[in-house]
Amino acid sequence: MINKINSISFGAKIYDVPYMKAAQERSLDDIKLKGYTALIGADVYTPSNKIVKQDLLFNDNTLVAIDDFEPSDVDKPIQYVMLHDKTIAPAIVDEHIHGGYGINFHTSSEKEIRQLLKRLGKEGTAAVVATTLPGELNDIKNQIKVLNKIIKKPDKGAAKIIGIHLEGPFLNSEKAGIHQPNMFSAPTIENYLALDPENVRIVTIAPEKDKNYELSHYLKDNGVIVSAGHSAAKAEDVKASGATQVTHIFNAMSQLHHRNPTIANEGLQNPEMSAEMLADLSHLTPDTMNMVMKIKPKSKIILISDALPNAGVKKDFKMNGVQIYVNDNWEAKSAAGTLAGNMQFLHNVAKKLIDNTIMTFKDFIRFASVNPSRNLKIQDNFMLKKGMKPNFTVWDNETLTPEKTFIC
Repeated sequence: MINKINSISFGAKIYDVPYMKAAQERSLDDIKLKGYTALIGADVYTPSNKIVKQDLLFNDNTLVAIDDFEPSDVDKPIQYVMLHDKTIAPAIVDEHIHGGYGINFHTSSEKEIRQLLKRLGKEGTAAVVATTLPGELNDIKNQIKVLNKIIKKPDKGAAKIIGIHLEGPFLNSEKAGIHQPNMFSAPTIENYLALDPENVRIVTIAPEKDKNYELSHYLKDNGVIVSAGHSAAKAEDVKASGATQVTHIFNAMSQLHHRNPTIANEGLQNPEMSAEMLADLSHLTPDTMNMVMKIKPKSKIILISDALPNAGVKKDFKMNGVQIYVNDNWEAKSAAGTLAGNMQFLHNVAKKLIDNTIMTFKDFIRFASVNPSRNLKIQDNFMLKKGMKPNFTVWDNETLTPEKTFIC
């Protein structure tokens, strides 16, 4: 219901409606950022990594004023929504996600994937790096074509695929995790180019399998993020490869060693490397997550969902030829007990992480949005800064659940 009002408070000021031409109060569900829209009374995550109470004025999708609003700036009617007890923050960027709700980025059709992206866009995620699985090179090549159709023509209001993450086939069979080693390929430039790798943004690679680190160096020289993972690499291999991040740290890799530094040592202690942290409290215990947060610079921690194709659906399923069983704790495992990925999305786990670790909500936003957006060089689209067209989410402060996401 739209209510006419006599005055509106913006920042520390109160303005008469007649002077402002008109003002209409709307519910959050009705707001689409068309024309002038004021979001009033919310806590706001700022570009300086602080959360402060601010009022925001948008003109269409552009943030035109923060607390310094003047009525004379407005030449058209304004709609506003009161957001006390809410937080406005940059929307989630998930750089490692395999799918969800029964849909698989590795095998599903364009139509199915678009349906998933529309749903994610309503749940707090504005951008994903669609993550594929190991497989035959030609099969991966064909799926890259499907994903590229969506990248080139995204749906309005849906989460956008901003690139592709190849988690395989360039992995080490000794650290296969849930994947089948017979689907792995040698990490060579020839095999990579055979994929027609348009829009590939991240490649998980076992650097010790990369002869003379040729593929790693080729990827880096061509602007692709080299992420060391599913690997038995020593720290020296990771350094020599030029990898700038590690895939789901501590999982599917050689563990910390006090005399022979490993990939895990390098990922944890190297302040220049980003570390993906799988956010389900099963792959990493709360104490382990706390250790990472105490050692790594906060700017170098990236939360990922590693969401499986059946994330959000509590039922057993098959992935890439492997039967996956889901228990009452939403843990996904093979028949041998090997943990697969995550059965929930990042927006599902915010409160659980904050309740069980030293992570704050401010940290969550930094790790799940700000850091991955910077890692992928799309940070301008996720900054609540005057003059920007930000992708952002309104969160409920009590439940820490997303109520609405605005995707530009």
